[in-house]
Amino acid sequence: MATQAAVRGTPQPGAAPKVKILRIGIIQGGRIVEERLVRKRENITIGQSAKNLFVVPSEALPRQWLLFELTGHHYVAHFSDGMDARIAVGNEIISLSQLKQTGKIQKRGSSWVLPLDERSRGKITLGDMTILFQFVTPPPPQPRPQLPASVRGSITSQLDWSFTTIAVGSFLLHLLLVIYLRNVDWPRKPDIEEIPDRFVKMVVKKVEPPPEAKKEVAKTPEEEKKPEKKKGEEKPKAVKKELTPEEKAKLAEEKAKADAERRARLAEQVKSTGLLKLLGARADGSGSIADVLGKGDVDRDQEKAFQGVGGIGVASANDQLRGIKSGGSGSGKVATVGGLRGGGSISEGGTGNAASEKRVTGIVKTEAPAVDGELDPGLIAKEVRARQGAIKACYERALKRNPTLTGKIVMHWTITAAGTVSGVDVEQDSLGDSEVGSCIKSLVARWRFPAPAGGSVDVSFPFVFQASQ
Repeated sequence: MATQAAVRGTPQPGAAPKVKILRIGIIQGGRIVEERLVRKRENITIGQSAKNLFVVPSEALPRQWLLFELTGHHYVAHFSDGMDARIAVGNEIISLSQLKQTGKIQKRGSSWVLPLDERSRGKITLGDMTILFQFVTPPPPQPRPQLPASVRGSITSQLDWSFTTIAVGSFLLHLLLVIYLRNVDWPRKPDIEEIPDRFVKMVVKKVEPPPEAKKEVAKTPEEEKKPEKKKGEEKPKAVKKELTPEEKAKLAEEKAKADAERRARLAEQVKSTGLLKLLGARADGSGSIADVLGKGDVDRDQEKAFQGVGGIGVASANDQLRGIKSGGSGSGKVATVGGLRGGGSISEGGTGNAASEKRVTGIVKTEAPAVDGELDPGLIAKEVRARQGAIKACYERALKRNPTLTGKIVMHWTITAAGTVSGVDVEQDSLGDSEVGSCIKSLVARWRFPAPAGGSVDVSFPFVFQASQ
């Protein structure tokens, strides 16, 4: 057995030597924190960043330091000014300070570089951290550990049998339903060729009769002599005939007669009016006034009170009202319907000149807002300028009361995480008009802004108002 092991461990003649790999160990605070075989040849970095191959939380190290650089098939070690090292170079061990004195190590940028070979090994010290490295023959890869079959179990032991049973039952049920639906003889619409002739109904399209030709009417000899009117030819306009004095007098007479008849119809309509009947009634105690006001019935219905009004006449043009005693030495005359028409006009009257309302306009300017929070001030100013017309309307309403109104108002509000506005208040007011501030507050409370990423945002926004000339 020992002989066989020795034979396996001894390299066979003619076999290619294996390339050695780096073995790196890190000791920090007297304890080994990491040891690794770097099988893949690549740049090896160390530091506090998670992108390094070796992550070491040490304040003496930068976030990333290139410890071993791969150049071709060989490594080059990089040392900083704060590092101390002891390196085996050939058959002797030399410190880093001795290497610097003898010139065997070169300065490149901010680091000292030293080429390494497969016999190199050493120790690098930085603060409380020590890095050990050497080149070793890579050991054979270890086989992946496998658990015994009794421990691993089988696929069936990992199944959820209740869920599997439900899934299989649902699949079988749907499969049977599909098979049933495919085998059902569904009624289908028969083809026209399969229907017997006696059941076929022919639909005949109704043919509309042609329009009857217009019957030609025999023309008289006089009509035949008249020339036919061409299409598009306009009918000649009738020439207005001037009236003679006799015809004008006749028309005036007919018009006067029509006016007299109209006045007679109006007089007949006036006779049947209830109030006029009462005014012309007799005052002997038995007339219509006595019927209406009799027995003190002041609560009677007006329509019932005027029913049956009779025995009333309308005075003529020059007659006095019969039965009505005169109250004094004056005299009166009954007016006709025509006499009720106004005969004059109000002199020196006019509607006057219409006064137009003086138009007032204002100028509203904005200044850079003060923003406390994670929201772009330019974005807030853009949203405010889009609504500046409503603020201008508040100012122009105040200008109608005071045309010289000028000043500045600083509004303060809070933009919540949802983009809504709360806590609106007037922070500064040099305008001196409380109605303008109240109007702007009601407008700002309804505004919406983009939702800020870092929570609520406080905004102080100045508005400058100036009346235009």
